[in-house]
Amino acid sequence: MLVTKVAEPKDTPTVEKVEFWEGLYQRNITPWELGTFSPPFKTFLESPYKVPPGKIASLGCGTGHDALLFANYGFEVTAFDFAPSAIAATKAKFEQSGLLGKSAFVIQQDIFDLHQFNGKFDYVLEHTCFCAIHPARRKTYEFVVRDLLKPDGKLIALWWLLDRQGSGPPFSVSKSELFDLFSTDFRFDIVHEPTDSVPDRKGQELFTVMSRH
Repeated sequence: MLVTKVAEPKDTPTVEKVEFWEGLYQRNITPWELGTFSPPFKTFLESPYKVPPGKIASLGCGTGHDALLFANYGFEVTAFDFAPSAIAATKAKFEQSGLLGKSAFVIQQDIFDLHQFNGKFDYVLEHTCFCAIHPARRKTYEFVVRDLLKPDGKLIALWWLLDRQGSGPPFSVSKSELFDLFSTDFRFDIVHEPTDSVPDRKGQELFTVMSRH
């Protein structure tokens, strides 16, 4: 599959800056967007392996499709993103569903600056956030997830596995890297290669549930 490379002109901010992502939303350059929730999440929530509803943080929520899915399944969702357009789209979905301010919340904030929420969540939700951050910050991301979770809290993740040359986003992600990165602080409870990925990501996704040590 040809992965669309998001160009990063010399006169634009890097992926660490909100201006980079907001610019992409404003120009409608959002190849990571599916226009709906990712099917493997729904499959999980309707499976015997599902987890009981609790407080879940959706990191880099984008336009909120996955966050809304979990809210509709009884989770108390707090969706984080620093791009104004992403937050506005997610808020509109929560508002239309009647869940905004009840069991669904949106916070415009950098995911690397969430210290006030440490230990507040039963779950963290990951989907296409990890592959969008610069690889140099991936260990810091792991620390963020660990710190947000309560003891024995779980990271519920759908990873986009990419093997590509050059710069991102999205940046390359491998299964071995994920195991190396998270195994210190997490136990892998579920590792599954979805069969119901969207067509252009079939064979490129890994679903995991990890528990914080």
